Amino acid sequence: MYVGNAYPHKNVEVLIHAFDAFKKTPQGKDFHLVLIGSDTMFYKRLHVLVETLSSKDAIQFTGLISDELLIHAYTNAHCLVFPSLSEGFGLPALEALSLGCPVICSDIPIFHEILGNSATYFDPKSVDSLVSILCSVSNKREIPDINVLKRYSWKKMAAQTLAIYEYALSS
Repeated sequence: MYVGNAYPHKNVEVLIHAFDAFKKTPQGKDFHLVLIGSDTMFYKRLHVLVETLSSKDAIQFTGLISDELLIHAYTNAHCLVFPSLSEGFGLPALEALSLGCPVICSDIPIFHEILGNSATYFDPKSVDSLVSILCSVSNKREIPDINVLKRYSWKKMAAQTLAIYEYALSS
């Protein structure tokens, strides 16, 4: 599963090509790829790409979905794949982990900083790297290490943001 927008730096094309190659392996025959995100012009480009692939019937575009359906998707997905070339933070990865969904993501510094050992990493410029990871995790849905989630809290973020505003107003 992938959750997010389809801007070029999100690197979703690599995920789609890797999934197409993965489907041709014995491990990939029963899997589907679900792409969740707003149906913008970037997603429309992905639709065109998918139509050229042999695995097109195993790739589903949902568009935006409700929070309830997103929770259901994370809970039931074999894994979340987050192939970004660059990222500001990566909230979908933490959402996935919080619901017990394993995360496979790009081997980029921000993901190591945010996710540490809670994710499986691949070279975001290599379709083969992602195919190899997909094959290795396909036979089991491992429970991710969620200790990383202890570092993040909406309540703590709200308190810190309020403190910044109060400081700015008092200056």
